[in-house]
Amino acid sequence: MKGFSQRRRAITIAAALVISAGLAGCATTPTTTTKMAYVVYNVKPAAGVGYQQVVHAFVSGTKEYLSNASVQENPPPYPLPKEPGRFRYEQLSNVSGMGGLSALASMSGAVMPDIVSCPGASVTARGVDNSFHRYGKNSTYTFCLYPYDGGYQVDAIGSYTSQSGFSSNPDVLGAELGGVFTKAVGLGSPSKFIEDTFGNIKSSLEKTGSKVTVVDSFDPFSTN
Repeated sequence: MKGFSQRRRAITIAAALVISAGLAGCATTPTTTTKMAYVVYNVKPAAGVGYQQVVHAFVSGTKEYLSNASVQENPPPYPLPKEPGRFRYEQLSNVSGMGGLSALASMSGAVMPDIVSCPGASVTARGVDNSFHRYGKNSTYTFCLYPYDGGYQVDAIGSYTSQSGFSSNPDVLGAELGGVFTKAVGLGSPSKFIEDTFGNIKSSLEKTGSKVTVVDSFDPFSTN
């Protein structure tokens, strides 16, 4: 029994040291971080591929990984512009009717988030991926479809929010410690989540026979 007690004591001490090291490696202050990534695709439709086929492929591609998706379809512009539009960020405080909320946020020291808009887009789709919500990780997406006389442009924007640091939520804390123990995120890379979602739209459009190329992108998770 003496040997068993010594072994149990040694295991307890080792576990405590591992947890202490893990917490030391994490920021102890609870922190919520949001990062935004985007990719802009140029779409050259194949001969005979019409507007509605492109719209259908675009919408289908946005829904694959998302829940609570919403889609706004507008008529295509006439005449078609020479150059496509582009998404833009807009402070929530600048949105009509949100001035009061912005003032309250400023008084409390909170930061009002930015929102993504698609001015002039024929189709706008929005959705969320809350698969890992219980672990303090969420992704929201906005997709814009712009017809122009050279084809189409698709803007895909992903916003990834994660909680870090010490948390009273055991799932969030478990995810943090799991990342320390394995020297990895443990739940998957945020860039991989976003990359898969963006890539699904590209694949869906390519199934129509269209040529899809990347003209611009930004990945805040890249180490390059």
